[in-house]
Amino acid sequence: MESREEILQNPVFPALEEVDHRAEDDIYVWSQGTAFHNQNLLDGLKAEVDDPTLREKVLYDLWSFLYSVGFEKINEVLGIEEKPDLDKLNKILDEVLNDRDHPAILGMGDYIEEAFVNWLRAFTLYDFAAYTYLEKHLGSKDGLRIYMSLWEKFALAALDHWKETLGIKDASEIDMEVIGKLSEAYWKSIGIPYHITKHNDNVHEAELGVCSYWANMKMILGEEKARSMTLKTEAAVSVNYYDAILKALGVFDKFSFTMDKFQCCGDDSCRVRFERRN
Repeated sequence: MESREEILQNPVFPALEEVDHRAEDDIYVWSQGTAFHNQNLLDGLKAEVDDPTLREKVLYDLWSFLYSVGFEKINEVLGIEEKPDLDKLNKILDEVLNDRDHPAILGMGDYIEEAFVNWLRAFTLYDFAAYTYLEKHLGSKDGLRIYMSLWEKFALAALDHWKETLGIKDASEIDMEVIGKLSEAYWKSIGIPYHITKHNDNVHEAELGVCSYWANMKMILGEEKARSMTLKTEAAVSVNYYDAILKALGVFDKFSFTMDKFQCCGDDSCRVRFERRN
């Protein structure tokens, strides 16, 4: 049983403070984000995998893994058992996805910071297991294709909100200033500090602060095991994430995106870079 002091030492809290966010607001990023991830995985498996037995193997192993990690509160609140009841788990997460007042959200802890950290942990473990068991049962090529689509859905689900927030109405209005603001908004929305290192009409570059997703995955699983997933996924998934946004905005022909540093692959920070195409 972790003490309140131990929970508050989690690296997520300094990162939240730096971006001026609060646990009571961002808990929905991770709680409903976990539920959204689950729904997208169910949809992706149904669309891409004909064999229902194979689909079930991916999901069964995923939830068995979460149970084995041993976070009692996560297992209790989500109803994860040694032999997972997939229908029950999907029902709970569907309810969480559609109801911000669902008791499981705040019930993930005895106080808001504990609930927040446990949902962050649940998301991190779910994401690790999603790729791990997609790869195991479908192979690296098909597994990565489905996994990439899960994150692409996250990218596009938030786009209309940020277009409205930033006043983006038409592709003709999008310049490097808008691109930079959009990138910063996306990263800060998940509690990651954003430090602009270069910005002009042709280039926007930034380095990211502490990634609570990676920090918690590493704390829970150990660095070697955590990297057994991140080294195979992060570069392709992250670049595709922003490529999808640029395409949806109608400006992929004008701007390119890349990342060339990743904390979860051994670098001291993550670095994003947008360039105007010649």
